Amino acid sequence: MTIEHSDLRPAGLPANDDYRLGTVAYTDEERGAVLAKLEGYLGERRGRFLGYQVNLSLDGHAALGRFLGYHINNIGDPFVDSNYSLHSRWLERAVLEHYAGLWHAPLPQDPARPRDEDGWGYVLSMGSTEGNLYAMWNARDYLDGNALVRDEVSGDASCRTSYLRAQHPDDNPNAYTPVAFFSQETHYSHIKAMRVLDIPTFYDLGGSLYPGECPIDVSGTGTQTYNGWPLGGVPTTGGDEGPGTVDVDALVALVDFFAAKGHPVLVNFNIGSVFKGAYDDVQGACERLRPVFARHGLVDRTVRFDPDDPERVSIRNGYWIHVDGALGGAYAPYLEKARDSGLIDSAPPVFDFRIPEVSSIVTSGHKYPGAPVPTGIYMSRAGSKLRPPSDPAVVSSPDSTFAGSRSGFASLAMWNHLAQSGEEQQVRQAAEVLRIAEYTAERLRELSTRLRDRQEPWAEDGIEVGHGEHALSVWFQQPRAEITRKYSLACVPLNLGGRRHDYSHVYVMPHVTQELIDELLDDLAQPGAFDRTDDKDAERPPLPHQR
Repeated sequence: MTIEHSDLRPAGLPANDDYRLGTVAYTDEERGAVLAKLEGYLGERRGRFLGYQVNLSLDGHAALGRFLGYHINNIGDPFVDSNYSLHSRWLERAVLEHYAGLWHAPLPQDPARPRDEDGWGYVLSMGSTEGNLYAMWNARDYLDGNALVRDEVSGDASCRTSYLRAQHPDDNPNAYTPVAFFSQETHYSHIKAMRVLDIPTFYDLGGSLYPGECPIDVSGTGTQTYNGWPLGGVPTTGGDEGPGTVDVDALVALVDFFAAKGHPVLVNFNIGSVFKGAYDDVQGACERLRPVFARHGLVDRTVRFDPDDPERVSIRNGYWIHVDGALGGAYAPYLEKARDSGLIDSAPPVFDFRIPEVSSIVTSGHKYPGAPVPTGIYMSRAGSKLRPPSDPAVVSSPDSTFAGSRSGFASLAMWNHLAQSGEEQQVRQAAEVLRIAEYTAERLRELSTRLRDRQEPWAEDGIEVGHGEHALSVWFQQPRAEITRKYSLACVPLNLGGRRHDYSHVYVMPHVTQELIDELLDDLAQPGAFDRTDDKDAERPPLPHQR
């Protein structure tokens, strides 16, 4: 007997014991009941989901249920069909073509003979963490002199499992030791990638080899340091009190320091940062970095990548610029189009392949435009593509992606969502979510004034609302636990004036309505909404006279 989910909706939250697998199978009724319990929980949570950057407007994906009866696997390169015939590469290529157009990196007319400036990429089976990891891997191989896919190697070198490592010039032992730079607003997946790939960060290398020589001064900012070097990344403009954008002056000074020591550089920029939704000025920063790269010989340098044949050389740059657009990479182009059509007054800065220094971009498809499973897009320039470590005959498609098996359902879900919305609809949607984000910031600032006027406990000086230009994130003082749970608000401690302040944020995604924001504001306006006396980990904000 089959039990429909709607027939059984047990009360209470799901628990581990509900789903424990033993030696005896669940009956259809038992299985239907506990799945209905999960469905009820997810449905209740979805209705007030405000704190994380995922789009829950997924009604159009119901039609994809028919494909769950197939194992759809896009193993191998998206542009070379494999012998595994249950795939969705046609849809994957359409999705890649869509993003290549948005990011101004046209795909090659002939994938077998791409131009160096053409785009290449694939649909991710994880989120942008996979794309960031792949970008760091590609950047490391490119910068430390390993052979690329375009490089011809001698003899049986292409069959080796070990890397073909370039021999550094006698006059520069640092020539193939890249150094990573990223801001303190950067997603934690970058630190994970640096550790997995053994890429030194500027503060690790600086603190170890150049103690006390940091070219920027962060004393008095509350920033933790390692032998004078700021831990956690390049400072952001205004620190934790600022909008979350990278401090370009600090970045340029740090890059110049290591480039002068002979190191190639790997720079990450954010388009829609994790907590504040900030957009780094990629174009402006690259204009500042361009003369630094030229001055220190990082433009079109000669790399001898084949130790068996020193005459084989590759001309490549000594820098790699990666753009982590996990959130903003998918909708910022539509804000630019919205500005051009007069729907909004301004747009985020240019970040894509129109900037000649940009090497790779990643975005998360489950965040924006939305998908029922984690996924995303990685894209780079074809001329910088890394050489796969093997060419497995069993697959009959180059092993050029990070994963082996890749979710063909992710490409199907991405295609299905994009196929339902034309460009005009996407432009209007991007303008609308920005409008609601600005509305949210305005309403929260009004509430902050009212709370200050009535000397609300724990909010005597207001609730310190923040909202960066064009950001979909609005942050404010963390409220009581009941409210953070009700709306699934993300909570992060920030350092303001040397003191810890606990913040929450709202992310306005396409499923967020003005009515839901009003409901949140009504709860935040209630007496005691910010009183966290019962929270043993809470630190009370200083009163006005204590600042």
